[in-house]
Amino acid sequence: MAELYDIGSNRVVYRAESFTAGKTVTAYFWNPSLAKSALQTFTEIELGLYYLDYNFASVGTYIGLFYENGVAKTTGIFRVIALPTTINEEIVDALNVDTHGEPSTPPAASSSIVEKLSWLFALARNKIKQTSTQQTIRNDADDADIGTADVGDDSVTATRGKFT
Repeated sequence: MAELYDIGSNRVVYRAESFTAGKTVTAYFWNPSLAKSALQTFTEIELGLYYLDYNFASVGTYIGLFYENGVAKTTGIFRVIALPTTINEEIVDALNVDTHGEPSTPPAASSSIVEKLSWLFALARNKIKQTSTQQTIRNDADDADIGTADVGDDSVTATRGKFT
């Protein structure tokens, strides 16, 4: 099973055979273009656990060949992605940069979250007119209705219907 890493410096952990301490653990890595790295030397943590901070410079699949005291022991596959950074950037961009016009009608129950949030913003920001039988939300320019809802009061319960 491949291990998943982000672009940049990542900690690679290696467990020596039988958790044997005091070994010299090294590795070569092949990048996605199959260019071989220089020999990398791991640092022992304790009890046969070793680590290496390795710079995965590009997206793709890396292959590692691990040695203990100069003898090849195992291989590793490392998938390098840029998703964590990309997702964060896309979310920030969507929330802070992307703009959406105000609704011209109330959203349907199955509308996107953007349409629903735009509707809530229009309800909070725009003028709302009300008579004894109807409530109307106006657009930002106050030159057209976005939606209307029937209202009523039977002296016990005030009711507002759905906006249409």
